Amino acid sequence: MSRPPRQWIEGGVYHLTLRGNNRQRIFVDDADYRHYLFTLNRAHREEPFRLLAFALMPNHVHLVVETMPEGNLSSAMQWLSTMYTRYFNERHQRVGHLYQGRFYSNVVDRDTYLFEVTRYVHLNPFRARLVERPADYLWSSYRIYLGIAPDPWRLVEYDRILSLFGHTLVEQVKRYQQFVDELAQQEADLDQWIRKLTRYKLIPSTRWLSKEVTVTSAAL
Repeated sequence: MSRPPRQWIEGGVYHLTLRGNNRQRIFVDDADYRHYLFTLNRAHREEPFRLLAFALMPNHVHLVVETMPEGNLSSAMQWLSTMYTRYFNERHQRVGHLYQGRFYSNVVDRDTYLFEVTRYVHLNPFRARLVERPADYLWSSYRIYLGIAPDPWRLVEYDRILSLFGHTLVEQVKRYQQFVDELAQQEADLDQWIRKLTRYKLIPSTRWLSKEVTVTSAAL
């Protein structure tokens, strides 16, 4: 039996997560990460949506997106998954499914939840011990937020989140960085915060997530 189509709220914000089949890697090297962003940009042009934040992890993806009336988010994600799988299988000489099922979606229905979810996404590489500081990770939107990395396709619309942190861009960036980095140094608070986000259904449940965090699995 086919699954019913997803119902999207017009102008709604969603945290989307998608992981590799059997938690295998979906990115092997920098070329893969770059190609995924290139394909994400093409999907964005075909079926418009607003990308508010992202983190590309070794074996899964986090996207925070806002729907637009002229785009179909399900179609965009399906096209993205199909095209990237085709590229990945051809490049790495493999066959079969790359992803484990459909992408997981959580609605983010308040601004207070929105900046918490972007913080969660931007802290993922740090929590997975891929980097010593959140800003060191090359394949998330955090460096774009901080103005220390380019956004070649102008994919990330960070204004909505940063506007919640002050009046000037300099103030917004400084306060947002403090907001993210301060929690990164507080392990006990970090664990409690993760449980809170799970309870409010802003991130996948612990059945989807893995507590074992390594460079190769990084399944958060």
